[in-house]
Amino acid sequence: MTDEKLLRLSWRLVKLLDKTADETLPKAIADVVKLHSKLAVGSAWIPIPGADVAAGAATIWGMYVRINNKLGLPFGENIIKTIGSGVATNLAGYIAGSAIASGLKFIPVIGSIGGAIVMSASLYGLTLASGYVYLKALCAMAEMDGKNISEDHLKDAVDNVMKNKEEIKGIIKEAKSEYKK
Repeated sequence: MTDEKLLRLSWRLVKLLDKTADETLPKAIADVVKLHSKLAVGSAWIPIPGADVAAGAATIWGMYVRINNKLGLPFGENIIKTIGSGVATNLAGYIAGSAIASGLKFIPVIGSIGGAIVMSASLYGLTLASGYVYLKALCAMAEMDGKNISEDHLKDAVDNVMKNKEEIKGIIKEAKSEYKK
């Protein structure tokens, strides 16, 4: 069901940005989110505590940049970091769970494996939710003022999307469940 949601949001975003001629773009955007979610799982297996969390965050920021590139949106690196930080702040409980799992890696062998297993599902869900939030924010921004898309509008749109905490929790829960399958 998450794949379907990403595809619907991507399609809606492309339509809002007036690029409906490119029918492959919605799938390409959804594929970027799914790819980065899988890459985040790989970062969970970095054996150095803390480096794994940093790699997961970098994966999310990279995802935002790739989505922007697909859409031709010229947002600078600073706004991407601001958005990433804003999403991270709002998803702090899930990030804390990943950080605790990362801390398990201080225990030789068993802690490394156990921490990586726990982190894998968390980072997958967190990255998928971050992509979903970002796509929703881009849609909201395009609906507000599709002609004058700016970094300030994007930050405001992310803040508005993040207000729906129950939806975000549901997405993370659904993504973790999908990952475990």
